[in-house]
Amino acid sequence: MKATLFIVEDDVNSIELMKEIFAEQGYDLRCFSSPLAALDALSREGLPDLILTDLMMPEMDGIELLTRLRQISSQLPVIVMTAYGSIETAVEALKKGASDYITKPLSFEELMLTVSTTLELSHLRRRLEGLSLDKRRRFKPAALTGEHELMKKVRDQLVKVAQAETTCVLLRGESGTGKNLAARIIHYNSPLARGPFVELNCAAVPANLLESELFGYSKGAFTGAVSDKQGIIEQADGGTLFLDEIGEMPLEIQSKMLNFLESRQMRRLGGLKVREVNTRLITASNHDLEAAVDGGSFRRDLFFRINVVHCQLPPLRELGLDVLIIAGKFVDEFNRQFNKHVGGISPQAEQVLLAHDWPGNVRELRNVVERAMLFCVGKRLEAEDIQLSAKAGGGKSLPGEFRIPAEGLDWQEHERAVLSQALARCGNNRTKAARLLSMSRDTFIYRLKKFGLD
Repeated sequence: MKATLFIVEDDVNSIELMKEIFAEQGYDLRCFSSPLAALDALSREGLPDLILTDLMMPEMDGIELLTRLRQISSQLPVIVMTAYGSIETAVEALKKGASDYITKPLSFEELMLTVSTTLELSHLRRRLEGLSLDKRRRFKPAALTGEHELMKKVRDQLVKVAQAETTCVLLRGESGTGKNLAARIIHYNSPLARGPFVELNCAAVPANLLESELFGYSKGAFTGAVSDKQGIIEQADGGTLFLDEIGEMPLEIQSKMLNFLESRQMRRLGGLKVREVNTRLITASNHDLEAAVDGGSFRRDLFFRINVVHCQLPPLRELGLDVLIIAGKFVDEFNRQFNKHVGGISPQAEQVLLAHDWPGNVRELRNVVERAMLFCVGKRLEAEDIQLSAKAGGGKSLPGEFRIPAEGLDWQEHERAVLSQALARCGNNRTKAARLLSMSRDTFIYRLKKFGLD
């Protein structure tokens, strides 16, 4: 597709020269001898890809035109042309928002290079902004799916903390509960959304390499350091740094991390230059950090520093009917991915999903639905499509698998616990809970009253 150029120039000879130059290069060209005529065309036809304007014109100078253009669009590329003796004016134009300037008499090579470079940078900027907008849409708070009160509370908390761009956040929860997603929701709904989101799993990097990954290094800092390397802390400048599994960070690096958080200054390994970095830190852990503090493997002062806001993501087994809502979301996702038209989940398959404890949480559920969708041949997911691993811990027991403990069993306490668990898993929906336990609703309510759970 041809790029559209508006040329605003009151000198006829210059316009004819540029017509000849740009026509040969395949640009769609519109020429105006009057800035007012150019502004009128903008209001009628919309924005071009680039505007090339002279600075010295009788009706309106280029600086005033540039000011008017910036009121219309802050992103429209504008190149100003000026005589060699008016460099100061060109500098003023750059301060007013011009993309670049070139001097007269015009050089063909310089003119083409400046225009093509400006167009390329503008295209790249639009692509990056489009990617950023796409991610902001993708990581809305609603991306953390669920209608359970626990999940609503988490979403509300993430939205509030997102606006406090300097506040450290500690995400807690079992593996697979969505801590990585929660970190992105915070970033892309914050004032830092246009900045980078940089993540590192501290457990995935060997301890002897973690410091250089975080802080970078200078050339010659150690054998093999043949050039300078920027660490991920610097890469996250102006955005968000997400450190997953923070509890795996060695003590000696914890000390340096604490110093950085207190001063917002750091030095690369082997370097002398102190660098200032402004980034928000989000950390995550599925371990008991308080126990690690008590055991001496995690610094108490660092724990207090990263735990300004504490957000607990609930396990899937506590979210009741949200299991079905999330599973339905995955069905839609894999319909698109596999080009299928599975209409939903059958009641029997729903019972299988509700009866499972989901030790792997949402990650496990996604894998189960993906496998079911891959091999499903019917119009709905059926119970036989759902394959669960009993060894994963918590699948529904088959008849005859239950064993009475050697020390005996308090049957009433056991029944009371089963009723409570069924209610919790089904979001306090009695009908669903009764169906989960294969009993009538009346029988279920009778037993609730019997144990004071009604």
